[in-house]
Amino acid sequence: MGNGPETPREAHYTGDSMHGTFVPGETLALAETAFEALQTGDIVAIFERSPYYVHRIVEKNETEAVTMGDNNGRPDALRLTRDSRFRLVTEARGLDGVVRQIPGGEAGMAQFRFQQRRWKLRRFASILIHPFKPLKFLRLPANTETRFRDGTVQWSFAGIPVAARSPAGKTVYLHWSKRLFFRIPAPKATNEDSKKPSV
Repeated sequence: MGNGPETPREAHYTGDSMHGTFVPGETLALAETAFEALQTGDIVAIFERSPYYVHRIVEKNETEAVTMGDNNGRPDALRLTRDSRFRLVTEARGLDGVVRQIPGGEAGMAQFRFQQRRWKLRRFASILIHPFKPLKFLRLPANTETRFRDGTVQWSFAGIPVAARSPAGKTVYLHWSKRLFFRIPAPKATNEDSKKPSV
């Protein structure tokens, strides 16, 4: 059931749960894979709910697998089984067209542990910098804008990529430290936004 013809063969990454493993706007290649062939450390796209999500398998036995985002503090409540609708993430194509292989198995688990350490450090750093947020006006403006065909927008400063905004409007800095030194333009109000009544 996980490999039915209605299941997508690629997806565009957005969100925070796998940030660092993937970059917003990357295109993920999704492959048909039997449940029995999955390993801990593999990354899967799960279509059991809407919107679907992409997480890593962190535990697995003969009947079910536990998934979790690399930047999440706890596993997903939904368990992956033979009857679940899913695909294996095998490649990621960047905004520059470069394709990279996505490791699974033990190499994937090593990446998961690394991302978990980074996530904990980012949480700690956000606590430390919270008192300095009033000084955000000192940050440099990342005002070089690049628009991609899928609707993703990326901002840079002097050629340095700083942040990206997905077609759904989700903005993510490409590294936590860039939030300290750069600022990006506020989202522009659309015609639809202007029609909304004020409250």
